[in-house]
Amino acid sequence: MKKLFSIFFLFFLSFSIFGEATKKDVAIAVGDVFAVNLLFNSAARIILQEDYSDINLSTMNDNLHSKWVWDEDGFFMNQFGHPYQGSLYFTSGRSNNLNFWQSFFLTAFGSFTWEEFGETTTPAINDIITTSICGSIFGEALHRIFLDVNEICPPFAWILSPVDALNNTLKGKKTKVTGHIEELDFITFLSYEKSRTEAENMDSDLTKKIALAEGIHLQYGNPVAHTTAEPFDLFTADASIFLAYHYFKFNFFIDGFLYSHALYFENSEGTLGINLMYEGEKSTDIILSTGAVGVKYIGSQQIFNSTGILGFFSQLDFIFMGTRSLYYLYDGLPIGSGNFNPIRSYNFTFGPLFKGGFSVEQKKFGKIFGEAEFNYTVPYPGSKLEEAKGNKHLIFIAKFGYEYNFPKYFTIGIDDSVIFKADWFDDEASTQQLVNSAKIYVKVRFERKKD
Repeated sequence: MKKLFSIFFLFFLSFSIFGEATKKDVAIAVGDVFAVNLLFNSAARIILQEDYSDINLSTMNDNLHSKWVWDEDGFFMNQFGHPYQGSLYFTSGRSNNLNFWQSFFLTAFGSFTWEEFGETTTPAINDIITTSICGSIFGEALHRIFLDVNEICPPFAWILSPVDALNNTLKGKKTKVTGHIEELDFITFLSYEKSRTEAENMDSDLTKKIALAEGIHLQYGNPVAHTTAEPFDLFTADASIFLAYHYFKFNFFIDGFLYSHALYFENSEGTLGINLMYEGEKSTDIILSTGAVGVKYIGSQQIFNSTGILGFFSQLDFIFMGTRSLYYLYDGLPIGSGNFNPIRSYNFTFGPLFKGGFSVEQKKFGKIFGEAEFNYTVPYPGSKLEEAKGNKHLIFIAKFGYEYNFPKYFTIGIDDSVIFKADWFDDEASTQQLVNSAKIYVKVRFERKKD
């Protein structure tokens, strides 16, 4: 019971210190959290007929007295399903006038009650991390996007954030935030994908495919010389899905500032602050996801006699939750097997991350851009899988490309990206994977009019 009281204490401590939410707001938000848990448990029990949903007082008591573990659920369940569930807890708070930090604690409370009371499986350490932190990232982004989209297309806003939509409808008023969507792009790709895996005493595994893809890019807030009024009033989000015969790739990315301050220099200006990010990629070749927090700088400088702009960024983060696929388990898993939640085939890791990039843009000639990321992670103690004990992971990612903006709404572009992934194991030979993706694409671009 000590764990339960600790969560209650943290949540109500945040309520008493931060923000202007009333006791009624908090009560409704907590009620929403229990409703979300009831909905998820009912769906698992009635529709999916999952054994873990058969809860009773005995299973709840067992969970309260059990030692938390690292679970063995699949990637979509752990790294996308749990963050989405967390986003529903988070928007329960935001749509009831709780601020970012109160909603974060509410999300942790929701995750705790689900792990202890909402399912029969032993509570998982990785679930409460991804649900609470990554769910808050998803939740704040969806909350802010909902408020803008609801002004122009309410039905689609309901799909984006149903808890926001329901509370706004019942209350007859919407919450207010600082900031707006500054740019929204819809992107169509044609991609040539090539993947090679090598290991000692194993023939090289090479695959090639051509895939079609759809994606979206969103810029919320102006990144140039930005000072934070509220957490995540400046963030970038991307998502895309690639499909081909016996191949798929899905990736997502959200990176925003918890706090930032505008900096001005003689020839440039920028934004320096604390960033919180969550990104992931799952394909038939590889699994990656990264939740990280750290320091980030975004800079901008006029060049070419003020006819062009040099943009650049750098960040140094700590990865608090990284997943890295283990080739010996992930290779050969069937696509579309009908298994809703295949067993885990990746490590839970932590470590440092460095990322940087640049762009050079001139209206007449277009824009060239590039970025690179390096990270090194090791598994959390006690989280290794017996079937393939990965003990360290190195990833290098690079991208280079060119874009040209046509008047009004259209952009064409090309880019080439590379992922190099090296994994070392306790009892198996180390593996190296190289994934290359060359793309041509068309953007339909919508930008907010400047005041």
